[in-house]
Parts: sequence; structure tokens; C-alpha cells
Amino acid sequence: MFGLLAGGRRMAALAIGATGLMMLGAGCAWQPTPTSELGAELTKIKVTNPSNMSNVPLYIGIKEGFFAEEGLEIEAGIDLGAGSTVEAVIGGQVDMAWVNTGGALTPFGEGIDINLVVLTDRGTPGNLQVVVKEDSPLKELADLQGKKLAVLSPSTTCVWLVKSALAAQGLDPESVTMSVVSPPEHAIVLDTGQVDATCTTDPTRTAMVQELGVRSIFDPAKEGVEAQRSYPVGGYVVSGKYAAEHKDELHAFQRALAKSASWANAHPDEVRATLTTLASVDSEVAAAVTLPDFVEEVGVAGLESEIQMVVDATYETGISETKIDQKGFLFN
Repeated sequence: MFGLLAGGRRMAALAIGATGLMMLGAGCAWQPTPTSELGAELTKIKVTNPSNMSNVPLYIGIKEGFFAEEGLEIEAGIDLGAGSTVEAVIGGQVDMAWVNTGGALTPFGEGIDINLVVLTDRGTPGNLQVVVKEDSPLKELADLQGKKLAVLSPSTTCVWLVKSALAAQGLDPESVTMSVVSPPEHAIVLDTGQVDATCTTDPTRTAMVQELGVRSIFDPAKEGVEAQRSYPVGGYVVSGKYAAEHKDELHAFQRALAKSASWANAHPDEVRATLTTLASVDSEVAAAVTLPDFVEEVGVAGLESEIQMVVDATYETGISETKIDQKGFLFN
């Protein structure tokens, strides 16, 4: 989309750090054995996911054997095509995909038969921020009016969080131009002035702080609409057909991922070490990243109110043209 700056060693380092999580899906050390400890053959689930922090527990669960204990073999791989994950699930190329909550609800509301099996994480202060260059005149969210903001996708979490916060201040949610830019390019487009601000998550956010000196003008987990501050980031979805045919396997997946999330929350230093050793994230960046709140609850029972909050926000901010009926969205 945007080329690296000529001679831009700093930009190259940032891009490498931002894309480093892709190695999580490729490292041979992370591949599970084909049988459980009892020698039983494992059921394979093919998963595609973006290179973000939300998916770290998945790979921890593979490494620690939590999925194998439940009789599952997880074949995980990084999705490099923005917006292709739901299509891959419906088309049968993969069994399961990680999608941000709004990005999953949008196709569901359009009649695409998908189920949310697991919510992976909730927002925490510092993990996702709208950042600007140190010398930018922008000081707060209201200053974004009439400006250009880099976001991951049209329905990504940041979009409805920013628009909801603008509306809550009596400002026009459409006053900010949302420009879709992949995370590895956020540092480049901000440094070169192609956008006025970026909505960026860790570890890319921390790399930009350390390398560019960026500063936050909006943190939705601290300064957003109060009811949205512990926002549901995203989770794993499957097709309705797959859910109907693999209920036992999906319940096993829920149990294993909950165990993985609990382990990750209890071992933050190991999570950071994982980013360093397996994701090529610089040790200084890994030490400073803000970890999300990995969801330890088993399954999605009781998440209706959180999902409804996203439904309401996407409708009220115009991301969704109709108010989505979430009935049937959560895997039972």
C-alpha cells in the first residue's frame, strides 16, 4: 500500500516489529503432536487469524498442550488477506477464524450464518490508542474533526469506539475520515503525513512510541464511553454448519482456550518473552507492551449484554444500516 521511506531503517524496523507476530503461525516448535497423551488420534481444527495480541493464547495453548489434552490438534496460520476470514470460514477453506466483534456481527447481520465460539479478550487502558506525532497540534479526540485517521478496517473495533465517543461529546461521528491502513504501515503513513493520526494496538503502538515518540490523544478504555471501556475485542467464529456438526469439538476448544487465557494472564512475563522469541518483537518493545485482558470464562454464555453493546454502537454510529438481531450469533 505504502512503500518504506528511502533509507528508512527506522521505518523498516517498525514494519518488521509490527509483522513479527506472523512467525507465531510458522514456528515448528509450536506444532502439536498428532496424538494425545493417551495415544488417541486428535481431531484437527484449522484456524486462521491475524497477527495481533488477541491470538497469543491460542499459540500458548498449542505449545503447552492444552488443546491436545482436549483431543484437538490446532492447525493455525496467519491470515494475510484483510476481510477474507469470514469468507474463508463460509467457503470451507478453514474451520475457524478470529474476527473483531464488530467485523463478525456485520456479516451475521447481513444473513451470513456464523457463530461466535469464544471471546478472546477485552480492552485494557493503553492497549489500543489513537496516537499522533509528538509535534502534532492535535491534543484530544475533538481535534480529530476534519482530520484523517488510519484504522485497520471499516468495521474494526476502533471505528465504533471513536465514533461513539465523538457522538457522546455532541460531535459528528462522520467528521473524521477513516483511512484503512494495515498495522505495519501505521508508522509510515503517520511519519510521512499521509494521515493525521492512527488508531493502533500493541505491539505496534509501543514500537511507534519508542521509535517515533508518538503520544495518545484518545484511549477508549480510559476516555471512551463509560459502558464501552471494557470492550469485547474479538473472538473465533465458525460457520453455522460447522457448529452444528462439531459441537463436542467446539466445547473442547472453549475449554482449552480458557485454560490458555488463564495461563497467559497469570504469566505476563512469559507472554512478553513469547513475543520476543517467537514473534521477532524487540525485547524493549515486548517489555513495554500493554497486554489485553484475556478472557478466562469457558464459552460465550452470558455475553449477550456485551454483544448488544457492540450492536447498539455499530448501529448508532452508522457502521451497520440496521440494528442487528444477535439471536443465534453465540454458539450454544
